[in-house]
Amino acid sequence: MSVNGRILLFAVVAIGITAILAGTALYTTRMDRQIRERVIASQNQLESLSRLKAGIWPFLNALSRLREQGQDTTALLQERATRVLAEQTQLSLNLEQEEEEINGMGEFKPRAREDEEFNQIIQALLRWMERTEEKVRQDSGRKPLPPEEEWGFYQDYEKEVGQRMTSIEAAEREELEWMQRRWDLNMARLVLLTKVVALGSIVLNIALALFILLPLRSSLRTLRTTAEGVGRGDFEVALPARGNDELGLLAQAMNRMASELRGTLQEKQRLLEAEAEASEREARRYSAMLEETVRARTAELETANHQLEESLQQLRLTQSQLLFADRMAAVGRLAAGVGHEINNPLSYILSNLRFIQRELGREEAARLPEREEMLTAVNDARDGAERVRDIVQELKTLSRPDELTLGPVDLRTVVQGSLRIASQELRGRARVVEDFQEVPTIQGNGPRLGQVVLNLLINAAHAIEPGRAEENEVRVLVRASGSKSVIVVVSDTGSGIPPENLERIFEPFFTTKPVGMGTGLGLSVCRTIILSLGGTLEVESEVGRGSTFRITLPTGGDQTAPTAPQEPGT
Repeated sequence: MSVNGRILLFAVVAIGITAILAGTALYTTRMDRQIRERVIASQNQLESLSRLKAGIWPFLNALSRLREQGQDTTALLQERATRVLAEQTQLSLNLEQEEEEINGMGEFKPRAREDEEFNQIIQALLRWMERTEEKVRQDSGRKPLPPEEEWGFYQDYEKEVGQRMTSIEAAEREELEWMQRRWDLNMARLVLLTKVVALGSIVLNIALALFILLPLRSSLRTLRTTAEGVGRGDFEVALPARGNDELGLLAQAMNRMASELRGTLQEKQRLLEAEAEASEREARRYSAMLEETVRARTAELETANHQLEESLQQLRLTQSQLLFADRMAAVGRLAAGVGHEINNPLSYILSNLRFIQRELGREEAARLPEREEMLTAVNDARDGAERVRDIVQELKTLSRPDELTLGPVDLRTVVQGSLRIASQELRGRARVVEDFQEVPTIQGNGPRLGQVVLNLLINAAHAIEPGRAEENEVRVLVRASGSKSVIVVVSDTGSGIPPENLERIFEPFFTTKPVGMGTGLGLSVCRTIILSLGGTLEVESEVGRGSTFRITLPTGGDQTAPTAPQEPGT
């Protein structure tokens, strides 16, 4: 077999192995994509059911408030019914997507009449809402719903809707667990097949390489010896021309070359002298062309340098815009939690004020022994109002534009403010452990540092699945590190960060969250803020054990305040 034939055989075998690997990878990738789309559809269904369940108590509270104010509850019923129907539409879309992915997989059979189950739950929920609103509307009198009546309405909901909704949620979670096991099985199969094909490829390639190289090595050794003789000026050598393959043809060609060299050696010597003179003239011309090229390239570099300076100014402006956009995104994510925190203290303020009004309206109020209790109620109302004021003040501090200069900052106050804002995200996921020590005041920017700590707290909350707060914790430490720096540590017991992503988490627009849940700017912005204040932001993480973010900031007043970029719209 000729050398070309051997090489062609080697190439065919390599292409065949590559095709097998590529086909296997494509098939497994298609299966993984279908499983992923199915998982997303099931998760959307669970989220829709959770939103429906979460709206029950707000609906009852709104009915109670409207009845107390003497307003019509029909509009509230229509508005809530519209939300429920919107969730029904979303569930139907998710079911259609789930059906498409299931048909493509051909292995998993969904629950029978799943669409009908969801429609029955929606209709039962609408009937319960209509019946509850009608009872509240028929009951005259401007007073809130008694707790026992409100609890009775909720028990009716649990009997008619809640238990069935819980059973459907359990079935959906079972489907999700099956998908995860299927996903793991596909990956295990792909790894095993890859190992088998790779091992076979190695063995086959070694055999083919020996089949090609051993004969080639012997022939090349003879050719090398002959070529060395020709190189020393021995043109009388002759190679044995065995066979008609490429090596035999090469031996014949080398014999002809040696013969021709003997006749042209003198002619070559004469031509070398002429070529030397021509080369010298060409070298002078090339030197002149090179000088002209250098001058042109220098002018181009100066132009490019000017353009880079303009781009740097634009990047600084874009950085300030990203800082402000990230802060606004954090405020938006926490708006619901802050609203909840405001409603809680306002509710008991109003209750205590009504109690004082009723008691003071009595003639014998001056002689009643409940006077101390009324004073206690007034104090409670004042504490609640102060709590509302603190929460709103923290939100205003977070949302206002950065200041242009640095000033003294109490890190413990900044961290406590961020903990208050993030408390709604942390609640139900983990217990918060605070370890604050006496630390010196630093030169920094309070709102920016609050933004960094808040972002780290929210990331810690999102790394922990809700519902197991007693098993997880988020620990926040503030302490001095020597005499010239202060550290803030935020650690969690969440899912952790894979090693392959650990070095990329500070890159702009890199995120491991699902599509639509993260912009990939949070940690990049945090690191930029800390570096601009002369500090460092480090991370340690282990999958399944949690993550630890450590902020180190210098103390003292010898820092130079960086020029703060303008916010968008200023």
